Amino acid sequence: MRPLPAGRPRTARRRSALLALALLIPLASACGGNDESHYRVPARHVRDGERPLPYREVTDGQVAFAAIGLSSGLTTITGSHADLPSRLGGFARVRMLAENRYATFHKIDLDRQLLVTSRGAYPPDVNAMRVKRQPTDIELGSHDRLEFDLMYDIPKDAQIRALRLYSDPTDELGVPLQHDPGAELPLR
Repeated sequence: MRPLPAGRPRTARRRSALLALALLIPLASACGGNDESHYRVPARHVRDGERPLPYREVTDGQVAFAAIGLSSGLTTITGSHADLPSRLGGFARVRMLAENRYATFHKIDLDRQLLVTSRGAYPPDVNAMRVKRQPTDIELGSHDRLEFDLMYDIPKDAQIRALRLYSDPTDELGVPLQHDPGAELPLR
């Protein structure tokens, strides 16, 4: 019979390994594993010139917003029916998610969503939105989620900081609230 190696006895090492494993199993299931309470949505490639953004969610009323991609410095944008040069220096395109957590339809005016930069806040550029065939308002069904782009024309030297998002929140009866403070979503 071979002698045991010096150090902790084999049963103590085995107990430590089992304890470590027992602590890691709940973490593994929390990281995605086979959790049946989440959708399994496949990952997608970012578009040319776009960088993915870390997932951060903000809410205004019961509408959740997240910016998932950002492209900037686009001097011209091309659509199926027109080319549009930037008037101010460069276009910024923000890929967005909006999720309606209200129990009814909810309409959102996309023209109110402001891009906050070092040079001020800018509304979406209407012509750029049209060239890229993006809506100027959306109506989300109850508990629906939608992905869309917001297009901004900003000065070339402006540094992008955040989005100021407005969903026109309502009360439980669907009556619009008097003051919509909006929600600020950092883009850095």
